[in-house]
Amino acid sequence: MAWTVLAVGVLVLGQGVLAGGRELGELITVHEVTVLAFVVAVTVGELVRLPMPSGRDAAPLASASALAVAFLCQIDGEPDFDVPSGFVVLLVAAGLGIAAVVRRVRGGPAGVDQLAARLIGVAVAAVLTRDVGGDRGSLWDLTLDQDVPRPLVATSMVVVAAIGLVVEIVLSSAVRAERQRTPWSAALRDETGEVAPLTFAVVTSGPLVALMAPVFGLASLPAALFPLAITYVAVERYARNRMTYRQTIATLSQLTEHGGYTPVAHAERVADLSVRIGRLLGLSDRELRDLEYAALLHDLGQLSLRQPIPGGATVLAAPSDQRDIAVEGARIVRHAEGLDLVADYVEAQTTPYRQVRELGEVVPLPSRIIKVANAFDDLTGGRSHPRTSLAAMERIHLGLGYEYDPQVVEALAVATADAMVGRVQEREPAGR
Repeated sequence: MAWTVLAVGVLVLGQGVLAGGRELGELITVHEVTVLAFVVAVTVGELVRLPMPSGRDAAPLASASALAVAFLCQIDGEPDFDVPSGFVVLLVAAGLGIAAVVRRVRGGPAGVDQLAARLIGVAVAAVLTRDVGGDRGSLWDLTLDQDVPRPLVATSMVVVAAIGLVVEIVLSSAVRAERQRTPWSAALRDETGEVAPLTFAVVTSGPLVALMAPVFGLASLPAALFPLAITYVAVERYARNRMTYRQTIATLSQLTEHGGYTPVAHAERVADLSVRIGRLLGLSDRELRDLEYAALLHDLGQLSLRQPIPGGATVLAAPSDQRDIAVEGARIVRHAEGLDLVADYVEAQTTPYRQVRELGEVVPLPSRIIKVANAFDDLTGGRSHPRTSLAAMERIHLGLGYEYDPQVVEALAVATADAMVGRVQEREPAGR
């Protein structure tokens, strides 16, 4: 899917060259100040990306600046921005391209597939604004017509901006779904859910720049985008708080390691594997977060044991002991405010899947995931050798449908295979 989005982006760029390339030099000369201002705005907006609490990056300033170019009409102190939609595409592509080169020089990923998705979304908005129209002309023509009510123009711009942004989000979600091996519907749900407030701000900020430009000129660009920039501070602070909270839970999970109850990094490995399985099964970002917390704390109940389990492998303990450990761990977790759901996941992690299948007992999917991920790490001892992993999978398959959820085990097989491929790919350059 990433290659498809990239190919469409290249086609859009090529169409932009054909549509605006013949007058490119003249248009740049006439609008050189405007072009420079918006290329810089798109570039800076793309470089100053906003890390979201889930770990994904967003570039609302770049999206808002790019959409503003599509609607730009009259500019105080500058010639009317009467350019074809292809020129808009080329202008935005220039800003995105510069940002990609800078990120690459810094050693980071260029992210060209995500940039292609943004370019396609802007191209859709530009075509709808400048090329599509009825008897009274395009939306751009209606903007010049003072007889048309301004609220109608503003509403039309917001609708077109929303269409362009939806195209970008849908394509970005498809790329992310392919990269993370998660269902596309889940990726789209998380994308729209987490960035919903930013999406609304971007949809309104782009048209706002164009509507302010006849009065404020190019100063409308920083003026309209300033409130959006302020949200960076709030989101970054929230993301830092989330990271601190996660580090606190990770530190708490290490109590069993320092007490000699579990192997070093066992909780982290189980949490990492659980999240990868949960992503494959389409869990939402919030569910993945609670799953990670529960996986980190799943062995906390071992602190109540008088004698540690050999190797800390609860999968080898008696079912009654496993249950006691889970109940005690959940009791400890419930002392922390806001972790009731996490405690429920910890408590239900030892429930055999047959009780779901035969007795209809409700066992949360995160609990079933932790059960499988913990068993795999206990059986491999944290070792990643293919033979060890294969032996662990065979042992888990012996309890398929009785102890373990077949759907989760299938996702485990995919997750471990992906991890093995990733390690091989990391070693290949070193061996050359």
